[in-house]
Amino acid sequence: MGQIMSALIPEGLTPADEGTHLCPPGFDGLWGDTFWVSVVDPEANVHGVNHFHLTNKGYARLTAFYIIDGEHQWYGNKIPFDAGQGGITSFGDERISYEVVRPFEEIRIRLDGTRFAFDLTFTGRFQAFNYDNFERDPMKNVGKTAVVHGGHWEQALAVTGTVELRHGPNRGDVRQIDSFGFRDRSWSTRFSEESPWADSQRPDRQAHFWPSISLPERHISLMGITATKTSGDQEPVVAGFVSDKDGSREVKSAEMVPVVGDLRTQSSFGYRIELADGEVLNVRTTDHFGTIKLWDRGENDLENRFDCYEPFVAFEVEETGERGVGVCEYSVIPPRPRWQA
Repeated sequence: MGQIMSALIPEGLTPADEGTHLCPPGFDGLWGDTFWVSVVDPEANVHGVNHFHLTNKGYARLTAFYIIDGEHQWYGNKIPFDAGQGGITSFGDERISYEVVRPFEEIRIRLDGTRFAFDLTFTGRFQAFNYDNFERDPMKNVGKTAVVHGGHWEQALAVTGTVELRHGPNRGDVRQIDSFGFRDRSWSTRFSEESPWADSQRPDRQAHFWPSISLPERHISLMGITATKTSGDQEPVVAGFVSDKDGSREVKSAEMVPVVGDLRTQSSFGYRIELADGEVLNVRTTDHFGTIKLWDRGENDLENRFDCYEPFVAFEVEETGERGVGVCEYSVIPPRPRWQA
């Protein structure tokens, strides 16, 4: 009998795509399998990103960036890692672990840290979105040269579990988590060279925006790259989708609209989104719960290859009044070219 496929697995992917993927033959640079998983729970006052980078260079980086009661809490480690034959679905060290329980349906991430701990279960809300089924994926061209692209998919999640505080005035508190999350899975060479938005002095400097918008009945994900040159603006490169119980619809175009303030340190943005079927959505951020700066490293442990801020925020869809939460990752070029009148 053939393998039974979950309805949450889109065309072009299999349960094996939950595991690690081997570097293509002949490539000697840094190949990485990246796991990005968020949790945003305003009621518990817990917001975080779990970020794992498994490489072809004999090591893996395991990190958890959290904001709990407004205070930053981090865990990170670099461990020996052998990709073997690929297909690895569980990994970790003596404190943090990642486990695929049921492909595309359930994963579990645990941390037994000195300052905080958690045991979180993430379940698929809607079918994953496989970017390879569509024409556009800006991730394929985020460096000076075209990226050796393996694959890229994303999925809206529900999150349940507990977070324990182990220091500070609320030491001993155990927070119950019952909220939304999101995950991004990609495997490619994109960390082998510096990104276009890491160098503000380049004449073709770029910015990116990547909101993950969890709403009660649907999820919106956008990924956009804009470039600004002294001779004029390039057309933004944007991809994304809106997913719900009936499947996913592709985004035709989207624009990040900054509102006020220092665009490199705050998160007051709106998004104007046009879907392929003609529906237009205007989404704005409302409450801001805190911001982390994600470290995406190359082979140099202290060299950040991306200028990448990740604010945890609340969202509102102006047309429908829908409200949700999520992360609006972005990098913005220094405050002069594109955003100034």
